[in-house]
Amino acid sequence: MLQTMRDNAQGIIAKVIVFFIIFVFALWGVESIVSLGGGTPATATVGDQEITEADILRTVEQQKANLRRQFGDQYDENLFNEKFLRESALEQLIEQKVAVVQADKLGLYAASQAIDETIVTIPAFQQEGRFDKEQFQNVLRMNGLSPLTFRASLAEDIKTNQARAAFVLSSVETPFSVQLSEALNNELRSFSFYEVNAKNLEAGIELSAEDIQLAYEANKDRYKTEEQVRVQYVQLNRADIAAKQDVTDDELQAAYIDYQSRELAKEQRSSSHILIEVSDDRSDSDALAMAKDIKSRLDNGEDFAALAKEFSDDIGTKNAGGNLGLNTKGSFVAEFEDALYALQPQQISSPVKTEFGYHIIRLDDIVVPSVKALAEMQDELSREVREGKAEAVYAEQMQELSNISFSAESIADVAKALNLKLQDTAFFSRLNGEGIALNDSVRQVAFEENVMLDKQISEVIELQDGALVLAVSEYKDASVKPLEEVKDQVVANLKRERALAQARVVADAIAGGEEQAADWKKVSATYQQSSEAPRLAQQKAFALTVGQTDVVKTPGGFTVVTLDAIDAKNWQDMVLSDEVKEAGRAQNSRADMLSYQAWAKSATNIERSGS
Repeated sequence: MLQTMRDNAQGIIAKVIVFFIIFVFALWGVESIVSLGGGTPATATVGDQEITEADILRTVEQQKANLRRQFGDQYDENLFNEKFLRESALEQLIEQKVAVVQADKLGLYAASQAIDETIVTIPAFQQEGRFDKEQFQNVLRMNGLSPLTFRASLAEDIKTNQARAAFVLSSVETPFSVQLSEALNNELRSFSFYEVNAKNLEAGIELSAEDIQLAYEANKDRYKTEEQVRVQYVQLNRADIAAKQDVTDDELQAAYIDYQSRELAKEQRSSSHILIEVSDDRSDSDALAMAKDIKSRLDNGEDFAALAKEFSDDIGTKNAGGNLGLNTKGSFVAEFEDALYALQPQQISSPVKTEFGYHIIRLDDIVVPSVKALAEMQDELSREVREGKAEAVYAEQMQELSNISFSAESIADVAKALNLKLQDTAFFSRLNGEGIALNDSVRQVAFEENVMLDKQISEVIELQDGALVLAVSEYKDASVKPLEEVKDQVVANLKRERALAQARVVADAIAGGEEQAADWKKVSATYQQSSEAPRLAQQKAFALTVGQTDVVKTPGGFTVVTLDAIDAKNWQDMVLSDEVKEAGRAQNSRADMLSYQAWAKSATNIERSGS
């Protein structure tokens, strides 16, 4: 098969295709070539922006990662409903895309320089406080992103932040509006409330077999399994390749010499200087003469710190005796550094000219890092040599894996050709899995149509510790679980629904005076204060008139609320401190922003698949 491909590659059609690929690659990069093959269909469209299944899965994984960080060892994935996380992720993405669409309509723009400046300041992309290109690429790869897609996402964030800033920075509040707002915020309301807890009513609810069957039939979508696949895969593992590499004595010795060089490069030098600048008021020759005079005075025993304080033009160091602190090589301009590294401790240089003027430099101290003996470093250096040699082997085997998997008849043929173990997974869904299926990229590829339904071998999937190809060995379509399996869930859901309906009837009866409640609770609070009343009940109290009663749905069921009294504040008595004014401005900014977001969503065409 490979020979046939080679023969056909000589024809005019193949040459035209190659020219086309080179042309497209030159204009838009490698991602444009990949995207020609298709991609996952849009799950939703917001204006001209698409939200794909991959976007949703990535956002769900980010939500889970946030929950893991928040709960630590207490995190249990089973506590979080996958459907809820998915719906939450979709709504989050829709909000983001709405902001992008409206930012584009406002003509906002993210300059390439602004994107670059943002990228280099992101801590996740830094090593020892500096941007590291390899770290940048590794972090993106681990999150299933490419530099191009990340830059596009960052550009969207910059544009939408510009829109938000416009509302925050342009908000204007009058003294009257702030005083009125303060009066309303300090208004005290006294109210009584009674909670009807639906949970307490569940025990008295009896269900027949017919009730359960009807509830099951009416809500079958609740009890569906997710579509699932089981895959076979062949994996290249960097650690396994590294473990097979031999390390010779010469290689170990060379690695030790490199280690010594790296450590010695960390040498730090403490120095001080006196700077004499060249300026409009001081010519080059005058500056040099002044520097020579100071050097002469130093040679005659005068104090370096005192002369630095009197004459140095470096305002950042003159009052500290010219002290520049500890610095590694590469911290100063070449002329300064050459002179510094030619000195012995406590030796003072002749005037050294740089772009800043003339420097008199004193080497105060040399801090040399300790270098461990070869015996101490042998294990670590051997590991480094193995890993270094393994990278070349890994790259070669990666290419071979890609070539063979492209032309192989089956995944078993790939394993046999590369002498690698053919491995199996358990069933996993689009959102959950174990082993390699914990990886979002693996799940995404496994559910691509050509892999899942056409049983093709996948493209190479890069992981943090290696790479793999996979093929679907078994597919299970989504199906409704039998009633016997989900009966407890059906019963619990039906009891909850009926108890909630009963709670509403009881609450309405109490509100109408048809039933009496013995243990009303009384509360006095402002709108923003917390109290023992459910938050929704407290908000309802601020929508009532004195003596009025109403019912509001609360997390546990329904709550009856009666407003007893209002202690209103006179807006003219409100004192406007700077803090109050700033709080008023911030509140207006938030209100403006929320109003804009609500308008933006209503003014943007949003289409969800299946709707």
